[in-house]
Amino acid sequence: MKKIYQHIIDSPKLIISVLLSIVLLFLRTGLLVGRIISQKDDGHVPLNLSLNSSNSSNSSIVTEENMREEKKTYKETSKETIPVINYVDVKGAVNRPGIYSFSLEERVHDVIEKAGGLTDTADGNQINLAAKLIDQQLIYVPVIGEEIPVAAKGQQSHPVEETEKNGQEEKINLNTADLAKLQQIPGIGKVKAQEIIRYREEKGSFQKLEELQEITGIGAKTVEQLRNWVTVTGE
Repeated sequence: MKKIYQHIIDSPKLIISVLLSIVLLFLRTGLLVGRIISQKDDGHVPLNLSLNSSNSSNSSIVTEENMREEKKTYKETSKETIPVINYVDVKGAVNRPGIYSFSLEERVHDVIEKAGGLTDTADGNQINLAAKLIDQQLIYVPVIGEEIPVAAKGQQSHPVEETEKNGQEEKINLNTADLAKLQQIPGIGKVKAQEIIRYREEKGSFQKLEELQEITGIGAKTVEQLRNWVTVTGE
């Protein structure tokens, strides 16, 4: 080792060569760094940096497209219409009278089935089971031997036959209603309406609903079914 060191010391040319090599190495390194900086200033970047930038740009584009698709999907979903629910009132000779919802494809038969079907005393011959349904429609099923108005037979009664008062249906007054008005009562046809008027003329007026049993063909069960439809006091 000492011999090598001594040889270097004794050879000035060798020392100069080593120093020149070091200087040239630094110069080449400096030129390379300067060229890279110059390329960046001119808008040029090395190939590997360019590829990375391109991939990043593509990733950004894909992300924006995905966001637009998601927004479009959300808007389309928000435009979906909320289904409208319709209701009918099923009364009379069914097992579970009440208010039932229905779809536009359903018919009278379908809601009667929802109401538990017809009772043993129901007169199905007076009901059009194939009739279409309308919102707020009344479906009244008579018992055998019971008369119903023409409107009820067609199952196309208006949602509220009488005017509304304070948000409630106005009941038909047995003491003041004329022949046409009385026939709007479910189960009361022309014959029974005439008998009601005759009863008023002979007795003066109805004092209570139970007096309807004096009319031929009207029993206690029918009177109970009519309590929501008629009155004798105008209430």
